[in-house]
Amino acid sequence: MPHTAYLFPVPLVCLLACCAPDCCAAEDQEQFEEKTIARCAERVLKTAKNDRTLWIKELEAAFPGKVMHAGTEEEYATWFALLAGKNNEWRRDADATGLAELFDKVVQRLELGPVPSITRDEFTRYAKKLMKDHPAPGGNAGDPAEDADKVFRVLDRDGNGELASEELTVGLKDEKQHADADGNGRITKDEYRGYFQRKVTFKVDQLSAAAKTNENPQARGPDGKPKPGAGVPEWFATLDTDKDGQIALFEWRKDGRPIALFSEMDLNGDGLLTRDEYLRYVRMTENKLKQDRREGKE
Repeated sequence: MPHTAYLFPVPLVCLLACCAPDCCAAEDQEQFEEKTIARCAERVLKTAKNDRTLWIKELEAAFPGKVMHAGTEEEYATWFALLAGKNNEWRRDADATGLAELFDKVVQRLELGPVPSITRDEFTRYAKKLMKDHPAPGGNAGDPAEDADKVFRVLDRDGNGELASEELTVGLKDEKQHADADGNGRITKDEYRGYFQRKVTFKVDQLSAAAKTNENPQARGPDGKPKPGAGVPEWFATLDTDKDGQIALFEWRKDGRPIALFSEMDLNGDGLLTRDEYLRYVRMTENKLKQDRREGKE
């Protein structure tokens, strides 16, 4: 009886052996991109909630085109100049710009008591505390473009400065028509930055909507479940053009959004994204992030 030396032809065995490392590498790259986008979105959301961001937002509303995004003591001094005007003190009762909340923040942080005004020295002390608590973005502070460049370097396996079809992640393949701005079939670093920023913005929307639902008791019904329409981002209502409380695939396509992402959120696969499905998807995403963090610490 003849002896069978191989279960598969030799070329096929070799092909499988060669393919396995590439498959593992691709999977690692997918996970790296996904985790980097999630971490960047969390930092963006955290920054949007801090006192420094609130100051910039309120000052820009009161003094359009005059506000420096301060990061040094000298730059914070320009804020005081705007607030005090021609005076040496910033007076609360003379404030006609609606910045009383910011005045109270300084008073509370420095424990000044019910003072009618804040001096330049007092504001400088507050600015130093603000710089310590919330340093100005820069360097490694979480710039999405820097995060995008890190992922791009991982994906660019041949190091030629462009991503070919075989180097694209699933998300990039799905959005290639939109990401490939010049239509040459390859993704440059700048094009990848645009794609990455869109993914981060969407992730921020997810996290923000989930946070609003969890923090606002009125967003939940007597049974503790989110009310219809509660906790969803603004784009949900914008894309729901026929106002039926759900987003159809054609409405999603019309806005040029990635189809793979819609399919991921459309949990029952019926071509309609309901508010409940979106909120469930957000919770699933949050749980996955928590699990990733736990595994990262172990």
